[in-house]
Amino acid sequence: MKTLNELFRLVILANELDNNLDAALRFSDPDGVLSGKSGWSFGVCQFDTRNNSEALKCLADCGLTQDEIHGIVDQTIDVKPLAFNLISHKDIVAKYDEAQLSHCLDSAVNFNNAHCIPVTDTAALLAQADYVNQYGSMGDSFAAYLKGINRPVEAHDILTFKLEHTKYGKDHPKDCRRRYDNLIEVVKNA
Repeated sequence: MKTLNELFRLVILANELDNNLDAALRFSDPDGVLSGKSGWSFGVCQFDTRNNSEALKCLADCGLTQDEIHGIVDQTIDVKPLAFNLISHKDIVAKYDEAQLSHCLDSAVNFNNAHCIPVTDTAALLAQADYVNQYGSMGDSFAAYLKGINRPVEAHDILTFKLEHTKYGKDHPKDCRRRYDNLIEVVKNA
């Protein structure tokens, strides 16, 4: 039987890298148009370099210079040769990934405890943790929505919140459903 952390890693691997672990050690463009909105991403968790200070620390720990890091964030540099730094420091990238995975799970548990929100099962908790990985945190409107359900929260409730209450969910419903389906598949096969 897999631990919660192992299950969550599988969910994130499916959601962020389409189960291609090799992609963790390459830079990718989350929006696909080099807009600079997220910067280049990397790792199993697909750290957005523009939106995640831990991503910048990881890159520095992998031996990248501040100029290279700024180029990665602003998407103004050729990142193909810089992927060598990720590959040669894969243990460092893995350490940051594990910290992010733990942070997301801990955030979900702490959020539920702080707001007295019961969840039905592992899938619901993993859906909340995936929400944290994707959006950064859960706020007051998320808490109010979950409390308003007046029953233990299920994974599909998180999907419904994304689709009805987030800009990303309204603009990208297929991706939100894909993430949900991946999560359910991981839990089903656990």
